[in-house]
Amino acid sequence: MIFDCSTMSAATLYPLLAGTIVPRPIAWVSTVDAAGRSNLAPFSFFQLVSDQPPTLMISVNRKSDGRAKDTSVNISATSQLVVHLVSPSELALMNASAADFAAGDSEISALNIATVAATMVKPPRLAASLVSFECELVSLTPYPAAAPSCDIVLAKVVCLHIDDSLLGPDQRLKHDQIDWLARLGGQWYSHSQQPDNFQLARPATAELAVAALTKSESSE
Repeated sequence: MIFDCSTMSAATLYPLLAGTIVPRPIAWVSTVDAAGRSNLAPFSFFQLVSDQPPTLMISVNRKSDGRAKDTSVNISATSQLVVHLVSPSELALMNASAADFAAGDSEISALNIATVAATMVKPPRLAASLVSFECELVSLTPYPAAAPSCDIVLAKVVCLHIDDSLLGPDQRLKHDQIDWLARLGGQWYSHSQQPDNFQLARPATAELAVAALTKSESSE
């Protein structure tokens, strides 16, 4: 079936987009407002967009009435945020923090989530988080400009925390130990450690890529 996006409502189009572009890692974002009150919320429109400089992208959907969510408001006010990756053991807390708390009410306090002071920014870090990124704002862009449905945040990573359990003696990541929650479509979730995960080396040259594929096809 062909879907003409220009003729479809957002409510109809969203599940088709969010349900096919999967899995999506979850950014659990802590911020503080101008008065220093903390906020915590999860977002699955999230990705690494550059390593030079290290930069993350988070899309924060607007509320149904078009107002910016507390996360966007706080980032605009303070230019700082901490992004945490979510382990399966944190599923219940992450889901609870997605509830519609009143502006100024701290999800961290209400849910009794343990935190520690960040190293280089004001928002707190979640104590149990195995990986967190302390970030400073690069840009926050309402999109689309005429009638924003979201705020696209580009954030520069200024400090990276990785739990020692995920690192080998050479400080390289133990990829077989990393297990993050990921969003699928609707109410479906997944996680990154699966029994059929596999390793695959990139071809060194285009010629080797063609030769390997030709050999594979001829052996079938």
